[in-house]
Amino acid sequence: MKKEKITRKRHGFSLLETTVVLSIVALLVLIGSSFKPNNKKHQLEVAVRRVHSSLSLARFRSVQRQVPVRVSFGQGFCELAEYDGQRALWLIKSRELLEGVEVVANNAPVFYPQGTVSSLATIKIRNDSGAYHITVAITGRVKITAVE
Repeated sequence: MKKEKITRKRHGFSLLETTVVLSIVALLVLIGSSFKPNNKKHQLEVAVRRVHSSLSLARFRSVQRQVPVRVSFGQGFCELAEYDGQRALWLIKSRELLEGVEVVANNAPVFYPQGTVSSLATIKIRNDSGAYHITVAITGRVKITAVE
């Protein structure tokens, strides 16, 4: 008589395999959480880039469309508005949210079609990780300075 070989099929994973996989996943989660973009320094840098971008866009739109463009700042936002001469009012074109920072501006700079600005503007952006000053010269030049 021939003996038949009995083979067993494996169902599921062993305890060792499961432990190794869970350890690797936990390690990846820990590494990923250290690159979290919601930290204070990241929020400050993003806000500075958004304000600079809004100021540059306002100057460009003013020159391109031959209308005054105003950049105003509120609690947690930066807003672009174009002047409609026929209706004599400012039309809001875009609004950038500035999360996790405090923004203080001495005025709302208005860019004119010649590329100039209504008056010198100083914008201060800060949070717990630091501060920046953004200066808009009358010629339209935008300068960013880190405050120590």
